[in-house]
Amino acid sequence: MTLRFLTYNVHGCVGRSGRYDADAICRVIEASDADVVALQEVVDDRRQRVRFLETLRDAGYQTVHHAQTLEKPEGAYGIALLSRIPPTEVQEIELGGREPRKALRFHIEHPAGSLDVCCTHFGLAGAERWKQIEKLSNILATADDRHRDALQVLMGDLNEWRPMTRLMRTLRQHFSEISTIPTFPSRRPLLALDRVAIRGHYQSTVFQRIDSAPAANASDHRPLLAMVQLNPAHVSPPT
Repeated sequence: MTLRFLTYNVHGCVGRSGRYDADAICRVIEASDADVVALQEVVDDRRQRVRFLETLRDAGYQTVHHAQTLEKPEGAYGIALLSRIPPTEVQEIELGGREPRKALRFHIEHPAGSLDVCCTHFGLAGAERWKQIEKLSNILATADDRHRDALQVLMGDLNEWRPMTRLMRTLRQHFSEISTIPTFPSRRPLLALDRVAIRGHYQSTVFQRIDSAPAANASDHRPLLAMVQLNPAHVSPPT
């Protein structure tokens, strides 16, 4: 059994052409066939007849939670977490920083065991990113102690591409696998800003940047997919 996790900075649904095109972003997400999707720089644009997040809900994501960090003229700006499997617990976490930053956490009961999935978007300054990962790591560790999760996944734009910073050292203390694939800028990806970090009971993970033509043009970041093969020992037999 394999679960698919996608993280994607959608840049307000403004692509490389400079035009707003939510349909292009939706097509990229739908083509990924992800079970859980973490989005950053989401604008729930009130000027559009069909809102971006409503379109994704119609595409099969039963739970779509948007955490607003700023109010912009075009609408509420922030992060979003989407899941095909309804979560049993949703937590919105204030991370602080010079610009307001948040994280969203879903606790999901799955036949393979409980999952804890978190989406975030860290700040631009190194010092604030380190404080944000320290706070978030403690919250996720507490959640893991409560639920004894089979799998815990952290996804998002961490704004950190250097491998040996304090943030990355802290992340490696808490997670067994962290993606290193460059995702920014979309025209020619050079920096690994977008990350997926995983820990728990699983068999293997494959990280894959989505390099289709639509994904190369729909945002200034490319989406990153993690395909996690679960440990058969944790998969419940059919009834």
